[in-house]
Amino acid sequence: MKRFSGYVSAVLTVLLMAVSVVPASAATSPTSGSSGLSIQPRKNYVINPGQSVTDKLIIGNLDPNAGLNLKLRMVDFTYTDLSGTPKLNIAANAPQLPWSIKPFTTLPSSVDIGPGERKTISYTIKIPKNLGAGSYYSAILYQANGASGGNVALNASGVTLAFVSVPGQVKENMTLQKFGAYNSDNNGTTGSFVFIDMNEQPKMIAYTLKNEGNVFESPAGTIELKDMFGHKVADIQTNASQSLALLGQTRLFASCIKTVQQKIEAEGGTTKDTSCTDPHLKPGRYTAKMDVFYGQNGNQTHEITKTATFWYLPWWFIIAVLVVLAAIAGGIWWLQRKIRAAIKGATFKEGRGISRRKR
Repeated sequence: MKRFSGYVSAVLTVLLMAVSVVPASAATSPTSGSSGLSIQPRKNYVINPGQSVTDKLIIGNLDPNAGLNLKLRMVDFTYTDLSGTPKLNIAANAPQLPWSIKPFTTLPSSVDIGPGERKTISYTIKIPKNLGAGSYYSAILYQANGASGGNVALNASGVTLAFVSVPGQVKENMTLQKFGAYNSDNNGTTGSFVFIDMNEQPKMIAYTLKNEGNVFESPAGTIELKDMFGHKVADIQTNASQSLALLGQTRLFASCIKTVQQKIEAEGGTTKDTSCTDPHLKPGRYTAKMDVFYGQNGNQTHEITKTATFWYLPWWFIIAVLVVLAAIAGGIWWLQRKIRAAIKGATFKEGRGISRRKR
């Protein structure tokens, strides 16, 4: 049973990542032969203590042939890695987390949606009067009953992340952990920082920040990249997607040195995907200077600055330098031999001349 729950959690996490990058408008039109849900991936609210907000969720059934019976419930979530991948606490006995909005939310327990239809449901979040300022969040989990009853239809499951900001005097504190060139094979989801790169030129600059405050943050700014001669190579915008660093999280923010946009045909329309491309760096030393800001509205804006260096020294360049150095060393050795031979020859001739005069 634990193994099945872990499997379901992992699959739902993957589904969450997939849903969060697809615009809601791109998934609201049923497509023939499709199956699954059309949902809103994220909701954001600012609610004062003692007040409430009633909002609507639009849920679409993308299957044109079969109806859906969905169960809805609030679950808490944390994170699994530096890239911010959500981790859903779907166990029935999961402890409530300090930032949970589950006890403040009134949500229908189920909804029936016909084939190819959309339903709009209302739900309410009411913040207690004595709740302190800060950030609170949970996820609305949608689970579809299978034909056999009680089983989770994974192709018709997903989540809507709900974030609430409670205004007031909050604690904001983000500390820089790492900053520099970053190597990644999947556009920044995973990878590693690098100081000397001898294989392929870095395509990303990244930094990690630890959120030690009581509000989620979306730090953003610019990174200026210069070569060893002081020439500007790139001005890099950071956190263009407005990703969040959750409470207590150490979050990686990676940005491409140079980007390219590609059109991707997705169900319900065409979307644009931004990915890293070859920045055409020349071998040598590079300096990156970051200037990043964070802060909730109505609170002081905080600035983080840092300078980092890295080397791009590909193997072909190292071999070429060694060959040149070897040629120079060989030339110096050959020249020294010639000079010594010339000096020796001159000394020998001078000695013979002195010997003849003595005779």
